[in-house]
Amino acid sequence: MSNLIDQFDEQTWNRFVAEAAHGHIMQTAAWGNFKAAVGWQVHRLGVRQGDDLTVGAQILFRRLPFVPVAIAYIPKGPFGNTADHAAMTALFAGIHRLARRYRTVFLKIEPNWPDEQPQRQFLQQQGFRFNEQTNQPRSTITLDLRAGEQALWGNMRKKTRKLVRRAEREGVTVVEGATADMERFFAVLQKTARLKKFAIHNPDFYRRVWQVFRREGCVHLLLAKYQDEIVGGKMIFTFRDTTMHFWGGTVPAGRKVFASYLLQWRAIKWALAQGYYTCDLWGIPNEVGEILKRGETPARQRTDGLWGVYTFKRGFGGQVETCIGAYDYPYRPVLYGLGARILKNQALDGLSAWVEKVGHIGK
Repeated sequence: MSNLIDQFDEQTWNRFVAEAAHGHIMQTAAWGNFKAAVGWQVHRLGVRQGDDLTVGAQILFRRLPFVPVAIAYIPKGPFGNTADHAAMTALFAGIHRLARRYRTVFLKIEPNWPDEQPQRQFLQQQGFRFNEQTNQPRSTITLDLRAGEQALWGNMRKKTRKLVRRAEREGVTVVEGATADMERFFAVLQKTARLKKFAIHNPDFYRRVWQVFRREGCVHLLLAKYQDEIVGGKMIFTFRDTTMHFWGGTVPAGRKVFASYLLQWRAIKWALAQGYYTCDLWGIPNEVGEILKRGETPARQRTDGLWGVYTFKRGFGGQVETCIGAYDYPYRPVLYGLGARILKNQALDGLSAWVEKVGHIGK
């Protein structure tokens, strides 16, 4: 017998996420609290079978300005024993009831599941539609830190090692940042976004995420300095045995002295020194996973979109991992179709930035 639970204290919820299969920092109470601080409404649902919680999901709802409807989003969830289709069906039934209460246009989920056919078939049977447009990167590069520093250095490409050393000779240093450095970190993100033409959030978004996760002790800021100027930065999150490089950038002055290479290597060494087992370098082009799955080699000459980022990150070794991707459940097909056309050409994270923007317009 499965029971749907909709009331959790944060400690119980966090323990559930930390111990369950496919758990992710974006399903923790801290992430929900952060999203609540920037305008989302948060609900947590779990399915209990006997004495054990089987599957769960933290659902984010955002009411849109000027119209009495909302959108719903489950980043990196649901999680747990997702192969238990009976439990998952019960969970989705509870999610759909909540979504209809909010007059939701559509639900987007991006599970932290490996890309496997049985799970894709199950989602399609549940009425979900695969959507190539992702809010979180579908593919990433991970490093196994248990190999040790010497092996990690040896697994890097020769050119990458050369540029790490070059940055050191140029006088680049890497230091750990604090709250007082957040404005300068955002300035780095802004300059990088303009240069690389990708979407970022407003400054308050990054301030809030820093405040919430700093209290939890699971966010750290590494800054690259050159001639007393901040020329690069990386915000690192920690969850279970993993560090994750969500946001970062390098300004033109830093690019000239290859600051990003030293910053990345020092971030890897920092994780190693802290005792973490895995380093997730985060987003690379979604196509990379598909190309490798076909047994082909990704093009080395591409620099559009995130391909330049992929070229940089693959220089540090590691392996590509690919999740199942994004799936949408439309509750109002006409509005959903209209919104899909409007947002069709949004880049990675563009949907999220758009939602934050329209949310502020409506305040």
